[in-house]
Formats: sequence, C-alpha cells, structure tokens
Amino acid sequence: MSDLLSGPFNTGALTRSGHQFGVDTGTVNPLYIEEYGGEVESQIIKTSVMKQFVNMKTVRGTDTVTNDRIGSTSLQAVTPGVRPEPGVAEFDNVSVKVDTIILARNNVHLLDDFQNHYNVRAELGMDHGKIIGRFFDEAMLIQGVKAARIVKGDGTSGTTKLPEGWKGGVQIDLGLAGDEIDPDKLQRGIEDMCESIETNDVEIEGAVLFVNPTQYYVLMRNDKLINDQFATGNGNYAQGTVLKSCGLPIFKTNRLPQEAIVGHYLSNAGNSSAYDVSAAEAKVVALMMMPKALLAGETIPLTSKVYYSDVELQWFVDSYLAFGVTPNRAEHAGVVNKVV
Repeated sequence: MSDLLSGPFNTGALTRSGHQFGVDTGTVNPLYIEEYGGEVESQIIKTSVMKQFVNMKTVRGTDTVTNDRIGSTSLQAVTPGVRPEPGVAEFDNVSVKVDTIILARNNVHLLDDFQNHYNVRAELGMDHGKIIGRFFDEAMLIQGVKAARIVKGDGTSGTTKLPEGWKGGVQIDLGLAGDEIDPDKLQRGIEDMCESIETNDVEIEGAVLFVNPTQYYVLMRNDKLINDQFATGNGNYAQGTVLKSCGLPIFKTNRLPQEAIVGHYLSNAGNSSAYDVSAAEAKVVALMMMPKALLAGETIPLTSKVYYSDVELQWFVDSYLAFGVTPNRAEHAGVVNKVV
C-alpha cells in the first residue's frame, strides 16, 4: 500500500480547471461560480430594457426608500404700503418598501456534470438572466403604467392627493376597437399623449416610448415615420426599424402588461397588491415615460451563488435580488389605451 501511495500512480493533488491558482477551497470551485455569475449579469443587461433607464437607489439599514415632495410657491405683486402675505409651500413624500426576494434556482445533482460541461453553466446563466431581466422590466413598466393613470384630486373616488403644482399622468384612449392596429390612428394617439404632457409644462426631453411588437410594426407601416420625405433616417421598412415618434426613441418590448395580473410576486398586503394589474391597466398599447416617473430601490443587487447542501445532497444554482418600485412623478408618464 505504501508503494502505491508513493509510486508513479499517485498524482497527489488533482489539477482542476476550477481551482483558482490551484487552491481547493473545499466547497465549490471559485472560477466556476464566476463563470456562472458572469452569464447572469451579462444576460440581464442584454435582455433588460429598464435596467439602464431607472435610477435604482440603494436601500440599507431600512426596508423603505423615500422621496420628499415640495409643492410650488405662488407669486404675488407687491403693493406699496401693504405687507406681503407669506406663501405656503405644501410638503409630501412618496416611499417604496423592499420586502421580497426574487429567486431563480436550479438544482444540480451531479457535480461533475456541472463542472465539465461548460454549456450547462452557460445555459443556466442565460436562462436565469433572461427570466430575471423580464421580471424586472415587467415590474418597472407596470409601475410606469400606474404612474400615467394617476389622477390628481382630493384622494377620493380613485384620485390621488398631490402637492400644489404637481399634476397627474396622461391617459389617451383610442376611439374605436382596432384603432391600435391603424398606423395613423395609433400615431395620432401618441401625438395627443405627448401634446398633453407638454401642455402640463413638462419637457419630454429624455423620455422614451415603450410599445409591444404589434404596435411597433403598426408604426413601421406609417409613412410619416418611415418615408424619407417626412422622416429622413428615422427608419427603414426593409430592415424592420422605426427609430422615433414625436422625437422619442421607440423601444419594442413584450413586457408591457397585456392581461390582468393577480398575485404578482412583489404584491402583498403591506403594499395593497401594488404590482397587480387590472383589466383596464392591461389595455395599454404605448407607454411614454421619463426616469423621474418612478422611485425604485434595491436592498440586494443581482447575486449569483453555487453551493452544496449536505441535507439535500445536491448543488444549488441560485440567482436572486430584492427590489421595489413605485410611481414618483405622475406627470412624467403617459399611456395610450386601446378600447378592448
């Protein structure tokens, strides 16, 4: 036996590609974790429309992030000999709570299969990245739609009380069923939405327009957006591209709500099911939004881990994050809705 331990067949420590600088950590190979995590981060950036659009605040030491609201100050003319009356500025705030972890998990029973077949790690990373990216975008766009549907009022009958000078969102309802697939009527709805927002004294510079693929290709059939006599360099019918409408960049996405949602993973009693979608909200065919329309925060950024459980006798491949989002400035959002 001693000869075998010291003979030519004894290889000593194994050479394994996952050991960084040849060091066995005793748990899982660190380079394998890095490869998996890198795939998730890469895919969520590639597939997420909203990741680069929303200003995500870090939530630490609490579960809530808050924005203060200050109403406008009124002007007055000064009359000689008369003491000017002080103006009153209204104060308010809006907050969002981060209280749910969203997880993508796969269990891998054979460690060697996970280590040796690089396509396994790549496929898991891509799948996690896509599903998390889609969930993130859907949550953001749902709140964008809700922001656009805020109606300023006294806080009753479906209205929201806002500070002086603040305004609600803009909703444009198309006139007839099928208008959402008419190139001219859909474009007119977008124009009316932008006009209404600018009438509220809001600059639409920096805004983007989100439409689902059906409406994107409807707009592509609008000559005023494609024909170089009207819009030089704005799009190419043969290439299937249309770049702007009303000066706004157009993003094609499947992540606008298209049906009612009950029991969204981020909805709970504490936030009054804030992420659920009503049938009326699901009629959106175009959403215009600026970054200030939303207040978003995250407690756990996108994290990827691979670890082994002695109890479960298997490896866990996890990607998870914890974030929350809510409407912030309603006047920075607008929607175009179909009839049915």
